[in-house]
Amino acid sequence: MNKLFSSLLLICMINVTMAQDPKAKEYYNKGIKSFVARKSDDATESLLKAIERDSTYADAYFKLGQMSETVRNEGNALKYYAKAIQFKPNEPTYRQAYTYIGTRALRAGEYEKAKTLLEFSLKNSPPNSLIVKQLTKQLESCNFAIKAQKKKLSFDASDMGEVINFKNNQYFPVLTADNETLIFTARSEEGDENLFYSQLVDGKWTKPVSISSNINTPANEGTCSISADGRTLVFTSCDARDSFGSCDLYISRRVGSEWSAPENLGANINTREWESQPSLSNDGHVLYFSSKRQGGFGEKDLWVSELKNNVWSPALNLGNTINTPKDDISPFIHANGHTLFFASEGHTGLGGFDLYMTEQKLYTFTKPENLGYPINTHEDQVALFVTSDGKKGYYSSDTRNTTRLYEFDIPQELSNRFSRVNYVKGFVQDAQTKKYISADIELIDLKTGETLERVQSDAMTGEYTAILPNGSHFGLYISKNDYLNVSLSFDFSEKTDVNGKVVNIALQPFKPDTDIVLHNIFFDSGKADLKPESFFELDKLKLVLETNPKIKIEISGHTDNVGRDTDNLGLSQKRAEAVVNYLISKGVNAANIKAVGYGETRPIASNDTEESRQFNRRIEMKIL
Repeated sequence: MNKLFSSLLLICMINVTMAQDPKAKEYYNKGIKSFVARKSDDATESLLKAIERDSTYADAYFKLGQMSETVRNEGNALKYYAKAIQFKPNEPTYRQAYTYIGTRALRAGEYEKAKTLLEFSLKNSPPNSLIVKQLTKQLESCNFAIKAQKKKLSFDASDMGEVINFKNNQYFPVLTADNETLIFTARSEEGDENLFYSQLVDGKWTKPVSISSNINTPANEGTCSISADGRTLVFTSCDARDSFGSCDLYISRRVGSEWSAPENLGANINTREWESQPSLSNDGHVLYFSSKRQGGFGEKDLWVSELKNNVWSPALNLGNTINTPKDDISPFIHANGHTLFFASEGHTGLGGFDLYMTEQKLYTFTKPENLGYPINTHEDQVALFVTSDGKKGYYSSDTRNTTRLYEFDIPQELSNRFSRVNYVKGFVQDAQTKKYISADIELIDLKTGETLERVQSDAMTGEYTAILPNGSHFGLYISKNDYLNVSLSFDFSEKTDVNGKVVNIALQPFKPDTDIVLHNIFFDSGKADLKPESFFELDKLKLVLETNPKIKIEISGHTDNVGRDTDNLGLSQKRAEAVVNYLISKGVNAANIKAVGYGETRPIASNDTEESRQFNRRIEMKIL
């Protein structure tokens, strides 16, 4: 019965085709001749008369669709192509109509519809043609999107409110590592872009103000990146200052509350082409950005440069694992230093620009991963900032001719895909005068000896911020000429949560009778053999003693009150001697250094808890 019905339907369709209205056919042929003669208006008039005579004239609808597509009249093209398919379904020569409608359906997020139409186009396209490559890519997006929607992430973005969204358009938000300073671009009604900042006070964002008159000018300034401590700013300025061409990247540094006059980052980074959308590493020594320069893999590519000996190295392309023949833009390097987020319209996604993440491993990047639905949708997602603790994301979204800033909680499924980091911040001051001072701060992985970060405290405010990853044992070293070094220890080997610490540092001037605790000297329990993690601190101390060869010091060992007094006294002496012997082996004059063990006789904390007893188990250095 079904076969009989199908046969009758086919006969009816053939009869309809064979019974084409002669006058409609005449108008159609006339329209085709006018089209060939490039008389578009005449062609349109004739073809419209053809479908007026015969409202089922598929070929006339198809030709009208083609002509509408040529003049970019999307509404008419969609209407006429749809009619052509309706009245002559599964017509192989109509693959252009299927492609056109399918492409628009993909852009609208109608993935199942798009898949059906584009599969028909692919099946009826010449093998090895350019259109096959396009259709294959589009179908990959359809299939990916259909699967992504079935694995929907927990995502609920909220508007940041009228205080932050104080203009019709604001975008590209960035924050400092402590999440307390927000900087973004805002555009006036006249089209002037400037940078504004807001601070988090008692859980609320303050009214945004211009970042600095040194930075904002009558030209456009925007799309910035800020170092973790909020004291190094790289931003984009177009057709202004000492520009190399279209849009260039500039740098400014803050001392106290004043930003320096911006400096063009130079020919190693800027070209005659478009450079924009910078992203600084947490210490301000690595810069990622997007550029339209030659030598890339597509239109806009992602590039990177490193600050070496105060000079930015020639920018390097991130390679074709990241960059595609289409636009790859808006890089954001997370505070962990190895997770890169970016936007691309060339990688498989849900349509248009999607957001991706990749991990840097041994100077190469892993295959980018789509962040998933509904962070990504059929609309363009072009920029994202993720806080250092991995808890919140910030972005901008276009709505009804306005662009507003939004924030959201990072879904757990996404947060698990990259490592989050801690931070330590505070100020450095002279222990005696209480004056804020600039000091060098180094973060060392004590297990590997690798220097992870070098920063300086602010000369006016003494403020500093350093990023501390999980998964290892870290030493933080604070040093300044004519002062005793201070060291801090953070054992995050087993740590999985993230948080911030506030640690203020008082540096003691280099004077007799001054003593400090050497925090990064380690022994196994009950033993006096130095652990390898101690060597970096001792090597730092050796350099200080070499620089001051006339200084005489005492290295003293101290214990808690657990165990017998005599045992503790002996252990403390042996540990002090181990430190002295290491320093002598490295070239320190033995006549300038002595070891003393005090056992449990000089506690600096109570011995009531294990935490307080840890303070008492220590090695100290005293200038004699």
